[in-house]
Amino acid sequence: MSACFFHRGMSLSWVGGAFAACGLIGFGCAATQLGATPAEIAQARSQSEQGARVFASQCAKCHGERGEGVGSAPAILGPGALPEYPRDSGSGSGPLTDPQLLQIEAQARPAGAAWRDPFRNAQDLYDFTRTHAAGKRAGDLSPADTWALVSFILAAQGASLPSGGVGPANATSMKIPRR
Repeated sequence: MSACFFHRGMSLSWVGGAFAACGLIGFGCAATQLGATPAEIAQARSQSEQGARVFASQCAKCHGERGEGVGSAPAILGPGALPEYPRDSGSGSGPLTDPQLLQIEAQARPAGAAWRDPFRNAQDLYDFTRTHAAGKRAGDLSPADTWALVSFILAAQGASLPSGGVGPANATSMKIPRR
C-alpha cells in the first residue's frame, strides 16, 4: 500500500510540477512587451510632442497605441520594429538579407504590392512614410507632420534626437536604432 501511495505521490508531484512549469511559461509570455514601453512613449512624447499627436491621430488606429502592430499592420515601435530589410511575408523566417532573394522578391511581387527599400536612416523612414503610411492617406500628412512623426518614432526606439528634431538637413546622419 505504501508503494501505491508513493506512486500516487510521485504522480501528484509530477502533475504539480507540470502545472508550475506551464504557469512560469505563461507568465513569461504574458510579461513580453510588444511595442514601446510607457517610459519609451513618454520619452518620445517629450522629444516630439507634434509627432506624438500625429502618431495618436494617424498611426495608433492600425499600429496600436504602443506601435505594437494590430491585425495585419506591422509593429513600428519596440523590439523588432523597423527592421533594416523588409520582413519576409511568406515563410515567417524573419527579414530578408540576401541581395539575390531581395531582387527575386522585388521582381516577383504583384504590381501595387507593398515594398520598401532598406531602413537605414531617418531619410529612408521619412520617404517610406510619405509614400506608404496609412495607405492612400500617406500624402495627407504635411512634410512637417511627417518629420515630427519620424522624430517621435526614432525617439521611441531610443535615438538621441538633435535639438529641433530630425529634418532634411540631418536625416541621412540619423541612423535607426536596432532593438
